[in-house]
Amino acid sequence: MLRAAVLLTSVLLTACRPEATVEAPAQPEAVPELSNVTREGPVTATVALSPAAPRLGDPLKLTLTVEAKPGVRIEMPDFGEALGRFSVLDFTPRETPGEDGGLIARQDYTLRGPASGRQRIPGLRIEYVDERAGDGAPRELITDELAFEVESVLPEGAVVDALRPARGPLAELPGDWWSRWWLWLTLGVAAIAGVAWGAMIWRRHAAERARATAFERALRRLAALEERGLPAEETVDAWYVELSDIVRRYIEDRHAVRAPELTTEEFLLEARRSVAFSAAHRDLLSAFLEGCDRVKFARYSPEEDESRSALAVARRFLTEAEADFADVAPRGTDASGQRQPVAAAGH
Repeated sequence: MLRAAVLLTSVLLTACRPEATVEAPAQPEAVPELSNVTREGPVTATVALSPAAPRLGDPLKLTLTVEAKPGVRIEMPDFGEALGRFSVLDFTPRETPGEDGGLIARQDYTLRGPASGRQRIPGLRIEYVDERAGDGAPRELITDELAFEVESVLPEGAVVDALRPARGPLAELPGDWWSRWWLWLTLGVAAIAGVAWGAMIWRRHAAERARATAFERALRRLAALEERGLPAEETVDAWYVELSDIVRRYIEDRHAVRAPELTTEEFLLEARRSVAFSAAHRDLLSAFLEGCDRVKFARYSPEEDESRSALAVARRFLTEAEADFADVAPRGTDASGQRQPVAAAGH
């Protein structure tokens, strides 16, 4: 009788117990990211970086997504192009068709930053050909830079302890190292093979890049800017930023002058130290860049004739400077070989 009562009580307690609730698994929090979008004609490029506020040592996820309209062929940047200051841990390219029949190309990088402090992802170059235009002329789109801050792993104001002294020498392994000659032979063969493979990759990369010189890239960008027409009041700042960047990037690429973040005055000093400009070209470059700065920073509104003159001065500088650098007699010389005076920018 007692056993039956205990059994009945257990059944009643079980029936009255509320059902256990099953908690849904927590959704992972979205990682904040930095991004910018650059559009030019039928091509749209998006650069995204996460996390937005990394710490030193954190892997950085960089994604370049390019969407092209139907009838437009695109060429993505070469592996690691313009990312030399970062270590590339992983790289995945892919292409998928777009909903409108175009193309969506994507490159996913996993990077590691070189140091803490302010860092930047430089502009990435995408080449494209709009076959709908019928001229087959190659054009290019340069993405905007993406600046971000890498947090140090040390707390602010922390004092680093003194370095520990060097450890003592390691004990030698038993046996004569000459008895392991096969190990040294294997390492030597591997080193020679690695050097040969690296040289082959370098030559292949150099051959691919030789098809587009700094001068050719500058002329293509200048032609694309001219096709868009002279700037309106609301686009004048961006137009002059692009125009001055074409000339500056040509000098940087042509003569390995790495000065993308310098002011115009600092850039001119660095360029004069690295490049043997003629006096005429030095004066022309100074007047041209100062004229562009006047529009960008002094809120000067140029007339159409002034913008047309600035475009002509940029083309003249590129053509004559390239001819001088290639040891070819440039335009603007008289019969005796002396250079005619060069007109400064019109503003």
